[in-house]
Amino acid sequence: PVHPVTEGDTLTLHCLYQNTTPPNLRADFYKDESLIQSQTTEMIISNVSKSHEGFYYCKHPERG
Repeated sequence: PVHPVTEGDTLTLHCLYQNTTPPNLRADFYKDESLIQSQTTEMIISNVSKSHEGFYYCKHPERG
């Protein structure tokens, strides 16, 4: 995120694609190379804690 996240905050991550219409928006979210959520373009982490630290990214399930 652009600003630091404080423990206890709620964090929302979005995955956006260029040239893709809304019905085709799907994403897999990864944390430190492990799949943690599939088939949505938004991931919400409630009550952020130290255990949530890591490298997050998303990619389209078929197109990468």
